[in-house]
Amino acid sequence: MAQVNKRILIVDDERDVGRTLEMILENYGFDIDCFTDAAMALKSFKPNVYDLIILDIKMAEINGFELYDQLKSRDSKIKTLFITALNSVEPYNSRNSKVYPLRGVRHFMKKPVSSEDLLGQVYSMLVSQELYEDD
Repeated sequence: MAQVNKRILIVDDERDVGRTLEMILENYGFDIDCFTDAAMALKSFKPNVYDLIILDIKMAEINGFELYDQLKSRDSKIKTLFITALNSVEPYNSRNSKVYPLRGVRHFMKKPVSSEDLLGQVYSMLVSQELYEDD
């Protein structure tokens, strides 16, 4: 596969899920850093390194939204994709409208995430830069 030169941070407290996402994206040329511990991801995070972060919403110590707030305060330009095993992201609609007021639910994906859906979403967020200039 051709190198796309995009770096992605994945944080999911389920090791198998994180590793699966990592393998899929690495196979398509993305550089991946994957953490199962949100606190370790936060500690290791450096601004202006990542093109995208993929965050599980429901994690034990720090949930995805809390981690998002802390990461976003360090790198205001970072793009974020939330993933969840919940049956609905409806409980997060008010939060979503604050995080992405112009985008509805496009930055949320339900687990299990198919390879095709994941790649489509990642490419739309990273390759179609003109759609996301205000992030």
